[in-house]
Amino acid sequence: MQKDRIRWNEKYKNKETTSVKPSKIIEQFYRLAPKGRTLDIAAGTGKNSLFLAEKGFSVDAVDISDVALKTFSRCHSRVHAICADLDTFEIPRERYSLIVNTRFLNRRLFPYIREGLVTGGILIFESYLEGTGEDYCRPSCRDYLLRDNELLHAFLSMKILFYQETKIHDQKDFCHMASLVAVKI
Repeated sequence: MQKDRIRWNEKYKNKETTSVKPSKIIEQFYRLAPKGRTLDIAAGTGKNSLFLAEKGFSVDAVDISDVALKTFSRCHSRVHAICADLDTFEIPRERYSLIVNTRFLNRRLFPYIREGLVTGGILIFESYLEGTGEDYCRPSCRDYLLRDNELLHAFLSMKILFYQETKIHDQKDFCHMASLVAVKI
C-alpha cells in the first residue's frame, strides 16, 4: 500500500484540480441517480467528486493518494475525503444512491459495488479495454484492462441502461473504453 501511495502522490503532487472537467459519461448520466450519497471510487484529482457535489450530491471520494485528496476535498463542503487502499477498502452495504468508477479497475470491488447501492441506485462505470495499436493509451499492466463484454457481464444482475465499448480520443492518444450505466433493482 505504501509503495502505491508514494507513486500516486508523486503523480498528483503538481496537478491542478478545479479547472478539470468531469468525465463525459458522468455529465451525461448523473441525473438518473436520486439525490443522496455518492461514492467516487479512485477519485484522483476530484473532477467527478467536485462536479457531483456542485449538483447537490454528498460525495465520499476514495483514493490512495492523500496528496490528491487534500488538493480538492477542501473545495466543497459536500466532499468527504477517504484515503484508502482500494485493494482492501470495504464499500458499506446499501449506502449510496450513485457510485462512479472511471478509469480504474479493481475486479474485487464488483460485488461490493452492487451491494453498496440502494435499490434504485445508479452505477456509472467506465474503464480501459484491452486493445491493440501504437496509438493506444492504457495502463501498462493487463490486470487493469477489461476484456470484451467483461464489464457488461459483471453487472448483469442490475438493469443495464447503457453499455458500449468504443475507441475514444483521449488527450493525445486513442483509448479503447467500456462504459456502463446500470440501476440496482
